Amino acid sequence: MMSNDEFEQKLLSYFKENNDIPTNVKNSILEVNLTKNKKKVNKISIQKVIATIVSLIAMSTGIVYAKDISEFAQKIFFDSKKGVETAIENDYIYDEKIENSNNETSNIKIQDVDTRISRIIMDDYTLDIEMMLHIEDNIDLNGVDSIDFPDMLITDDMNNILYCVSNEKIENFYKEKEISKDYKNSKVNYINTVSNVFVKNVNEKYVTVECNLTAIGNQFPRSEKVYIQMDSIEISKNNQNYEIDGDWNIEFTVPEEFVNRQTVIYRVENCNNSNVDVTSISAEVYQTGMKFDMCMYWGDYEEWSEKSNKIRNNNVLDSQLINFEKSYVENEDGEKFYSSKSSYAGNGLTTDGKLRMWNTFDLTTYNLTDKLKVVLVTMNNEQIIIELER
Repeated sequence: MMSNDEFEQKLLSYFKENNDIPTNVKNSILEVNLTKNKKKVNKISIQKVIATIVSLIAMSTGIVYAKDISEFAQKIFFDSKKGVETAIENDYIYDEKIENSNNETSNIKIQDVDTRISRIIMDDYTLDIEMMLHIEDNIDLNGVDSIDFPDMLITDDMNNILYCVSNEKIENFYKEKEISKDYKNSKVNYINTVSNVFVKNVNEKYVTVECNLTAIGNQFPRSEKVYIQMDSIEISKNNQNYEIDGDWNIEFTVPEEFVNRQTVIYRVENCNNSNVDVTSISAEVYQTGMKFDMCMYWGDYEEWSEKSNKIRNNNVLDSQLINFEKSYVENEDGEKFYSSKSSYAGNGLTTDGKLRMWNTFDLTTYNLTDKLKVVLVTMNNEQIIIELER
């Protein structure tokens, strides 16, 4: 199976060389430089490209394949959050290749040579880890559907548990560190974290995966050391599941810029809706995004629930009381930043008629101005405008 880059090059070559494609279609596709400008490509243009490819499958053989198209589409649409991309563009990233070319000593110590951490980003709410695994077991990784780390334990030098979903692993960590299981007396600060794992590059025995971790209830601490430990890896391929046992241990020295990071807090200056509880608004901007929370009086619970349910039958997105896809944050330069791909997003209507909403936007500390405007679009296509000032 060809790599993503090979597929992109083959795709471009195909459109250049095939005379059967209408000239206007060919020109519009070639204007989208997939190889050099991936971060700046309009996703609508990419959708048109993929739609065109799909239609060409019926007319072509040996040029493009459904699996390659699927991988290419996933790479485009499930890439890093825009806020993360902005941070990377501003060099807010630990990149093993760059660091090792400048320093004799790596920040990463790994007990198992079959694991390698290649990139890490860490701020108050984001911990993204890119790692490459070498799988010796009798499994051809080509065509793998998903990879999971069910017992991954991520801790730091202050005995904070940054991520873990295995109760057994947590219990063992408590015992090893001689920490009381009584929450009130516990020295452990357990971070409520959710994860998404994406498979990126694959060949027969090597696979690169990206773990996107998002802190939900509280912030990631100012860790100086991060430790990752895993005993098993789950692989899904062709409706079959494989479990690989091992002992993977990684120690990472956190760069100073991650430790000394700063989050910018905004306060409310004005709001055009008197039903919004301005004292409940929380707006924090960090290196890879903006976290926004709000509570307001919405109205009769049964009335709005019934209306939302009716709309949901036809369009789930339109049934949202606050439409995240249309809502955005605008800075003083007129730049608009929409909802990110973070798992920190949602809204809920209580029986007493109050709505709480929480969301993450792609605005980062690299796009800040003294004033911001949050525009929330409601189910009725009305705008709740909240003006913020730092």
